[in-house]
Amino acid sequence: MQIHHTGYAPDSVAVIGSGSKVDGMLQKRLQRAGFRVQLLNADELDQLRSGAIVVNAICLGGSETMDGALQACRTLAASETGPLVHISSYRVFPGGTRKRYDEDDEPAPNSEQGEMWLACEEALRGRAGVTTLRFGWLVDRNEQALLGRILAGILSGKSLELDDQSRGSPVTLTDLCRVVVAVVQQLASGALQSGTYHYGAADACTAYEFGREVLERAQSFYDEDFGVALSPLPEAENHSAVLASEKLRDVFGIQQRSWRQGLTRQVELWLERLGSTK
Repeated sequence: MQIHHTGYAPDSVAVIGSGSKVDGMLQKRLQRAGFRVQLLNADELDQLRSGAIVVNAICLGGSETMDGALQACRTLAASETGPLVHISSYRVFPGGTRKRYDEDDEPAPNSEQGEMWLACEEALRGRAGVTTLRFGWLVDRNEQALLGRILAGILSGKSLELDDQSRGSPVTLTDLCRVVVAVVQQLASGALQSGTYHYGAADACTAYEFGREVLERAQSFYDEDFGVALSPLPEAENHSAVLASEKLRDVFGIQQRSWRQGLTRQVELWLERLGSTK
């Protein structure tokens, strides 16, 4: 049997997942790129292949899994594997500013969830070869995330009030996987660029701006009007947290994409998932 050699060294990647949708997406994207992939949970870290690149996606499971995620990070900090790519979040910053956060800005979370994201980063800080990727808010993760909540409201015929003060850097799961796989490919090709990097959409927006775009895409699938009104949330506080992504571009050559790219397909899939019968 002919063996296909990708040229990657190592060619083995372990994805530490939390049972969320992104676990399988990362696994498939990495396999298509030519890697041998283990998909492990927090209780299976003793099965890590020696020398494998580790993609630590366990924090993406949400607030209910963060205690287990912190313990997994502590275990990974003491493990003897290859480079480790740790997925983190903009939530390590307090927000509330119109400036963009870059990698030199000091984290100062002002929420319990943000403190847990930062604790996971700090648990890995003493480990060699860690590449931390902080992403903007994820728009299509679950029904409690913004995209699912907006579409559920639209289908129920309820008018929605959305924050039009706080700007963020949306990231789709598809785009997150693209960025992670691109970083893994370069690490497996000899790049020695550990450190912290930010990634968010090329075009920042508020929840209200995002919602208007989602309503327009959803409306395109129907002949009649939803009869739903979107309006800015009155007296909303500014919790803006836009990420600067130039460092990732300059070091890894990874270009930003618009959150609008592929949005129509995401909306279509969510409408099917929510059982639209309108």
